Amino acid sequence: MTTLSVACIGLGHMGSGIAGNIQKRGFPLAVYNRTSEKTAPFVSAGAVAARTAREAAAAADIVVTNLMDDDSVLDTVTGENGLLAGMRPDAIHIGTTTISPSLSTRLAALHAAHGSHYIAGPVAGRPEAAAAGKLFSFVAGKAEAIERSRPVISAYADRIIPMGEDHAVASSMKLVGNFMVASLIELIGQVIVFAEQRGVDPAIITGMIKQFMPAASEYADRISTRNFGNAGFTLDGGLKDVTLILAAAAEVHTPLPYASLLRDKCLAAQARGLSQLDWSVLTEISRFDAGQK
Repeated sequence: MTTLSVACIGLGHMGSGIAGNIQKRGFPLAVYNRTSEKTAPFVSAGAVAARTAREAAAAADIVVTNLMDDDSVLDTVTGENGLLAGMRPDAIHIGTTTISPSLSTRLAALHAAHGSHYIAGPVAGRPEAAAAGKLFSFVAGKAEAIERSRPVISAYADRIIPMGEDHAVASSMKLVGNFMVASLIELIGQVIVFAEQRGVDPAIITGMIKQFMPAASEYADRISTRNFGNAGFTLDGGLKDVTLILAAAAEVHTPLPYASLLRDKCLAAQARGLSQLDWSVLTEISRFDAGQK
């Protein structure tokens, strides 16, 4: 297992958890991050810090990226110092970022032309799940490449869900999941604001939500107590994903009125300076609309 060498590119809240678990499994590791100080904990544990994505990829059989959006992924993959310029023939790139289905298709074509492999492997879970190696990973690509990568993916994901060979399907599945979560957040917010306006004890409402939807416990607590700090996923990130959802739906002529509502709530919350708080802060717009401060 440890004969595979790995490069991790992108060491933010999620990427650092992914890289940490890969390192704990004993894989030889190279790391690269745009702000180099984030590489320090991994270097002190034995990893090699690369100066560019190209240099990181040149040292690896498998490259794992966890970045912010379509633009950051494409910039990291292409160009003179991009990872494609450094990847070995037959090496594998696992993209864990939530990106558009169309970019997944484009990345697969770029890698095929290069002689390397792309696996669309977006992950579901919050940073604490990444740190614990408990993410979900939806994977699409050539079966042989996925099987070869399985020891690395299983280091950070305890659920690996194959989605076939069409890379866009894995990216679409991640957008489906995020749309469900965002919609649930908005529903919980509306329920709690209505209860507050009618004088119902919020503790009773959150208790009921936790009983019927245990997975929503953290969001119910955040929304009820208006505690949106220490963001697991920021409002800016949420708006990025809702925008991707709407664009992907438009490509297949599918109206999503609830996603449009979510986008407008995110925009309104941004206008109030709430961009870096947890994305469940979008529910504050329901409070403001109800006349609360």
